Amino acid sequence: MRRNRKIAAVLAAAMVMGMITGCQGETKSKDGKETVVLGCVGPLTGNAAASGLVQANAVEMAVNEINEAGGIDGRYMIELVKEDDEGVPAKSVTVTQKLVNQNKITALIGALNSSCTIADMEITASSKIPQITPCSSAQSIVEQGNEFIFRTTATDTTHIKTLFKYFKEKLNGQKVAVLYESSDFGTGAFGIIQALAPEYGIDVVANEMYNSGEKDFSVHLTKMKQAEPDAIILWGYYTEAALICKQAKQNGIQAPLIGTGFNSPKLVELGGDAVNGLIFTTAFTEANQDEKVQAFDKKYKEIYQQSYDQNAPQAYDSVYLLADAVKRAGSLDGQAIRDALLATKDFEGAAGTYNFASNGEMIKDLMVVQIVDGKHTIVPID
Repeated sequence: MRRNRKIAAVLAAAMVMGMITGCQGETKSKDGKETVVLGCVGPLTGNAAASGLVQANAVEMAVNEINEAGGIDGRYMIELVKEDDEGVPAKSVTVTQKLVNQNKITALIGALNSSCTIADMEITASSKIPQITPCSSAQSIVEQGNEFIFRTTATDTTHIKTLFKYFKEKLNGQKVAVLYESSDFGTGAFGIIQALAPEYGIDVVANEMYNSGEKDFSVHLTKMKQAEPDAIILWGYYTEAALICKQAKQNGIQAPLIGTGFNSPKLVELGGDAVNGLIFTTAFTEANQDEKVQAFDKKYKEIYQQSYDQNAPQAYDSVYLLADAVKRAGSLDGQAIRDALLATKDFEGAAGTYNFASNGEMIKDLMVVQIVDGKHTIVPID
């Protein structure tokens, strides 16, 4: 997995211009309490806006809960500043620089797209600002030695291993075709699929890459069909996934579609009946009857009058993880908060139990979900 050269060029230019000069921790006084300035970056417009909005909503929900309860340890109130990066790395760099240099953020939650997080995390690290991404799963994010990046979503490797387990145990499959987005998220996952497939006795018989915003997948799907796979692994976001499901049915493709990245309420809205039968991996679904899951589900829907994807509870938990770290650090110093985050042990959240590896990685067990009559159904696997 290689870093997008355009992202590197944008960052290099920014550094030369002296834009990455942020200093954090200029606290404000409010009711005798210090202020944690929390930034949130994600797509509020564009192709991935639905997922970006639920991330922002969930962060806001957690911040309001903490402030209404008297703040963090009765000492700190949280001021939330949200920025729209449109899911574009260059825009994400710009708004992150604004948060660091102008808003003087204490910590950052985001981004959503892996390519945006890869760009942003160099900015936050240079200013010693802890950053948690609730959504970006590209493996390379935690492989660059960045001490200030954490994530609360599962890795692509974990998703792929779970998919392969389902594919072998439930479908008794041997051959897969892979249709993936031409981003860090998609290309990184395809590399992992190629590397892990032999361990599971799986043959990758075809692969096709598409661009974000693409609408006609007929050529890709024709090649998929000709390869006669036992399943098609789809790796991308809900906008394209809905179209792919529709066009797969139009092309008479019988192979099941399995994958990740498109767990969004917009998927069924855009895809209709065509997405029924679609399989995906996730750490969170409202179909889970766990008490914390149901409590989150009820409150989120009451406040925002809409459904959400797994990015919402993971973003919500990210705020509480930061609050817990600030409390234990007893300081708004970025290094102290980072060290406290790393020392997190068995933190119970809406989307599971959290522990961070030394590189900021979150290891999680995942569920397999199938869409049946427009709703999530958990598929048990051994």
